[in-house]
Amino acid sequence: YRRQILPSYKAHRRKFSRYYSVSQTFAKGPVWRSHQVIIDVLKKLHVPVVKIEGHEADDVVATLVDEVLQRGYRVVIASPDKDFKQLISEDVQIVMPMLEFDRWSFYTLKHYIAQYNCDPSSDLSLRCIMGDEVDGVPGIQHVVPGFGRKTALKLLKKHGSLENLLEAASVRTVGRQYAQDALTKYADYLRRNYQVLSLRRDVDVHLQEKWLSKRETSNDSAILSQFLKRLEDTQ
Repeated sequence: YRRQILPSYKAHRRKFSRYYSVSQTFAKGPVWRSHQVIIDVLKKLHVPVVKIEGHEADDVVATLVDEVLQRGYRVVIASPDKDFKQLISEDVQIVMPMLEFDRWSFYTLKHYIAQYNCDPSSDLSLRCIMGDEVDGVPGIQHVVPGFGRKTALKLLKKHGSLENLLEAASVRTVGRQYAQDALTKYADYLRRNYQVLSLRRDVDVHLQEKWLSKRETSNDSAILSQFLKRLEDTQ
């Protein structure tokens, strides 16, 4: 649905995936023609595989996170995807790769605040204003060149979120005239960015109790060794 709202959303990623990942990296073997081989390995490892047609995996994860929290559990998300940072809280952590240390590491709310000096909702609002080049989401500087990161941070620090800022700008002056004009004239533009960049939590997926059970791990080494050998054979 995000591409219907914003056709440029991840447009270059689709091009990159089509022309690089398939044709150059894994063209020598059939194992990477689809994701099925990964799904097969995960099932052999007794790792639940959840796929909901018409929805991005990020939204499925975000919805399941809420369901897990409602049951009183804490959540750990293993992913390098920066979009999951908006889910971080006292009860939600991320395990992500730290390339400089060649390992994966926990990333918590404490780390987040130390890095960005704001809470996750404010950072999402900042991305909506400044855009996200990686995901093909243009920022407000494309239509108002003078509206930069410093201005956005100052306004968000005072108002807390994008929606609070836009509502305030609709009834009173919140900043310099160029910023005021931008926020009133391009409010729909910014709300569109929020629709695209914020994770949905209303996907029709329901947490199953068996997904929370401790899985059988006795065959992990053999299954993963076979999988890695298969990868080596495709290079």
